[in-house]
Amino acid sequence: MTADSRTGNSRRTGYVLVVILVLLACLAEGVHLFGGRAERMREVYGGAFQVAHPEYDVIVGHEVGVGPLSMGVTVSSFETRPSLRGRPAHEEIVTDVLGRTSAPAMPEAMMSPLLRSFHGGEGVDEPAKSQARQAIAALGKNDFSTAVVELTAPMTENELTTALDVQGIRLDAVFLFLSRSRGDADKPVYWRSCAVYETECQNTSPIELYRRWAAKLEWTDALNLKSFGLDLRRLRQAAHEGRIYGLVVYGHSKPALTELIGKPGVRTIEIVGSSRIGS
Repeated sequence: MTADSRTGNSRRTGYVLVVILVLLACLAEGVHLFGGRAERMREVYGGAFQVAHPEYDVIVGHEVGVGPLSMGVTVSSFETRPSLRGRPAHEEIVTDVLGRTSAPAMPEAMMSPLLRSFHGGEGVDEPAKSQARQAIAALGKNDFSTAVVELTAPMTENELTTALDVQGIRLDAVFLFLSRSRGDADKPVYWRSCAVYETECQNTSPIELYRRWAAKLEWTDALNLKSFGLDLRRLRQAAHEGRIYGLVVYGHSKPALTELIGKPGVRTIEIVGSSRIGS
């Protein structure tokens, strides 16, 4: 090997080492840059993804992957319906070095049109209630349903559990709407504590957990939240008010829905879908 070739090899080796060192430095800088924000990103934007998509049950990954230019957390989603769950969709929420956060678009689901026509908190509607009674009466005795329940007027958590005798709001089986709809293309503010706070949701008020989540939101999150289809002021207003305009009930029997539609505080019930257990 000539002296020139040895020199060339040394230079190439040196270049490779420099590139490796630069990449390692970038990775270290990325970890330093994102390290303090990773858990907030998971809580705030994992939660925002669930709030934006009432049609789906969302599971937010525990680990936030941190790279030199971005960080991301995996979200798995199942369509909220009474039948056995199929394979979940695994997607990723990603934040770049400029703080821009992107989330996957979710397809139309069985619940979507019911959310766009949500009228919780808008008073009594006897024709809608009568129609709900007929739909419930048509269910089989072994049917178990997922349904959207609209309330006549917003209630506190205590009123919901006492006046309506709604149970299970801490068991990941009853989920809350914390605002009314603003129009045909709009969804009410939705809250499912267990999506983000997991086992803590079993012994803590869902309204308290929503307020904790909303308190994390900063004005710098407004554009990212808008890309999720969420409005920062509206989210904060729902936390300030702490009232429930409706709920999603999961796996309710025909007798349970019949009893619920008979309550004066229930405006109407829209059945998302049912599954039949046994014969």
